[in-house]
Amino acid sequence: MKLNYVDYSKYKYKVERLYLESFPKEERFPFWILEECSKEDNSMLYAIVDNDTFVGMCYLVNCGNAYYLMYIAVEQELRDKGYGSNILNDLKNKYNTLFLSIEYNKDEISIKRKQFYLRNEFYKTNKCYEDTGVLYEVLCTNKKYEITEDNMKKRYSNMSSIPRIYEIISNTFNTNEVKLINK
Repeated sequence: MKLNYVDYSKYKYKVERLYLESFPKEERFPFWILEECSKEDNSMLYAIVDNDTFVGMCYLVNCGNAYYLMYIAVEQELRDKGYGSNILNDLKNKYNTLFLSIEYNKDEISIKRKQFYLRNEFYKTNKCYEDTGVLYEVLCTNKKYEITEDNMKKRYSNMSSIPRIYEIISNTFNTNEVKLINK
């Protein structure tokens, strides 16, 4: 398995399809927002390929001294074959400190997702927050990285420097106020 992280544009339709299939509507931006933001320096939208086979996608935001892994997905028929773990390992090696949000123990799927990240060297931060009616838990790869309301705001504010794009981001999710809850 030799994974390559390439500009999404060659695999645009596969990346968009996987994104739309993998994330509930209330947890995603319009795909064109990810495309526009990835044209700037702080956001990366990758197609992930193994040789010439499209495997998955990921979207990261540079938050200064850490990267927010906003979206990661593997093709349905390739799940449980080690791709997800390999992708996370590659991203941890490249970006050092990653943090992400997952739905807080809502159902069996969210619990399984959390276990997957914990097996892949993410740690519980004991921080949660609510956004658009969904309760999220924050996980991180670095036990020493402090999850604060300010660095949680950066996951959105660093996506784009274009005022109109940021306005749409702000109208989609709660960008200005993050109330972290200790769990």
